[in-house]
Amino acid sequence: MTVKARSAAREVIATYSVDDIFIELIIQLPSNYPLGSITVESGKRVGVAVQQWRNWMLQLSTYLTHQNGSIMEGLSLWKNNVDKRFEGIEDCMICFSVIHGSNYSLPKKACRTCKKKFHSACLYKWFTSSNKSTCPLCRETFF
Repeated sequence: MTVKARSAAREVIATYSVDDIFIELIIQLPSNYPLGSITVESGKRVGVAVQQWRNWMLQLSTYLTHQNGSIMEGLSLWKNNVDKRFEGIEDCMICFSVIHGSNYSLPKKACRTCKKKFHSACLYKWFTSSNKSTCPLCRETFF
């Protein structure tokens, strides 16, 4: 995770990278900070459901505004949430990435035999190029 502070714009930008894809969070400080409330905005949201992202934003906003937490501690809390989200997710064995490059999805389609998960778009491309509906790894029929 990288954190950049832009003092002229009174904002802090946190960027989290997963497989060359970036997730971004923007914290804006009011001109009367610490009396005014901090605004937490989402930059780029990739690989995370909208509701989950909103929960993280609400948690961070509440932590910074009402629990008198520091910005770095709040960003650490957000990073822990993102780490837990992508923890244990295996790479797609077709494109060798956790997050798909074009539709930003996670591997969800699992083979019933080898239990490996693939992106839907990768499987579609595999099936059309091979003219067979078999698993790319174990070569069993994919249902």
